[in-house]
Amino acid sequence: MTFRKILLATSALATCAVLAQPVMASEPINVKIGGYMNQWFGYQDNDIEDIQSFEQWSDTAIDFTGETKLDNGLTVGLKVSLEGNTNGDQIDYSYAYVEGNFGKLVLGSDDDAAFTMQVVAPNVGLPINSGSQTQHIINPTGSALFYTTFGSTFITPALDDTGQKVTYYSPRFSGFQFGVSYLPDVDSTGGDRNALTSETVSYTDGFSVGLNYDQSYDQLGLDLAASLGYYYAGAPDGAVDIVEGGDVDNFKGYSAGLNLGYAGFTLGGSYAKITDGVVSGVRTTEGDAFDVGLAYEIGALGVSLTYFDGNTEGDRTISGDDENHSYALSASYKLGEGISVLGTLGYTEFDGEVSGRSDDNDGVYAVTGLALSF
Repeated sequence: MTFRKILLATSALATCAVLAQPVMASEPINVKIGGYMNQWFGYQDNDIEDIQSFEQWSDTAIDFTGETKLDNGLTVGLKVSLEGNTNGDQIDYSYAYVEGNFGKLVLGSDDDAAFTMQVVAPNVGLPINSGSQTQHIINPTGSALFYTTFGSTFITPALDDTGQKVTYYSPRFSGFQFGVSYLPDVDSTGGDRNALTSETVSYTDGFSVGLNYDQSYDQLGLDLAASLGYYYAGAPDGAVDIVEGGDVDNFKGYSAGLNLGYAGFTLGGSYAKITDGVVSGVRTTEGDAFDVGLAYEIGALGVSLTYFDGNTEGDRTISGDDENHSYALSASYKLGEGISVLGTLGYTEFDGEVSGRSDDNDGVYAVTGLALSF
């Protein structure tokens, strides 16, 4: 039996377990409003000329969430996330879920299981394992940062961007939790399309598998978190690799992460590798990335030092990789419940693989932020 059939069978069994429960009356779902807002202001000095020296930007989402508990013990809920800053899509997440003793089943537009369960290096300020540093230091290489190893250890099947999927999370046993997602079609646009697509045009039949461990050892004063992830998507049928010849390879990748916490300190890191990337013409997203960091929190104060190193093959007709080296020294201070002041002093270097043209850039930035959650 292929893994795809096993995955579909697992989802079907979980669905049957839900449907097999007696239908009981419940209170109607009451929708609540929550979310977050991060406002940033700072100085940057790019090696590329004529780039502005000061920048103010924001990252905001308004979440509409609600759930109800049925008399048979099942919890049914939903989440719709409205972007406060339009960037490709206006609605980010839109999904329903059913949760019970069997685990949790999620249907709709959401991150995949391995992505959600990934453990990465600690960072209390501006994230550098997500591409946020490009709000201050321009990336001229031509390689994308989001969901690729050039910009993050958070990868997805064929660069899926919260597309429609079915996800199952097991209950947590002795610190362990298992998750699996199936993506009928991969949506890298952030549009969360509902329309059918052609298997000769798009990556389809994607899945991700995640394993997560999270446990505190009180007698030792030690906290341990770890993760493993695997990602796959079927290449478009009949797509030809114009550089290497033959059919385009299916997308494959994996990731791992580990954090250790002791006496207010957290030391950790993560690694991701795309062994067979998304192919577009002469370009591919194959590559690897890692991050490592150390953080210390005492009371309302937190500090961290984090390093990210990412690369991607990019243009396969040119020798070498596009590279991203980023450092961040950050601090945070909690003013009140859901209100924190953040600050980051960072350095980023983008090294392009192309010689004789301006695809390199580096620079320093100093930013402060106000982070609100509600």
